[in-house]
Amino acid sequence: MNLNYKKTHDFMRKAVPLAKEMEGDWNLRMSMALKSVLIDHYLNEPFSKETVLKLLAKGVSYRRISKHYGVYHRQIQTILN
Repeated sequence: MNLNYKKTHDFMRKAVPLAKEMEGDWNLRMSMALKSVLIDHYLNEPFSKETVLKLLAKGVSYRRISKHYGVYHRQIQTILN
């Protein structure tokens, strides 16, 4: 995914209200909110090797990926190989 100005702006517009609802350090809240928005964005993309790799890089578990896409752990392993 190539992040251009418009996509980055949309992500930030979604992340700021989430961060405002949280408590604690602003930088940490914003980081967590932005990560959450990016994960939601990747989960809305179709099931592919690139999408799975992006989700795994963001720290999403195999279990969450398999439950979201309705696939088994072995199918995820197969697509990654």
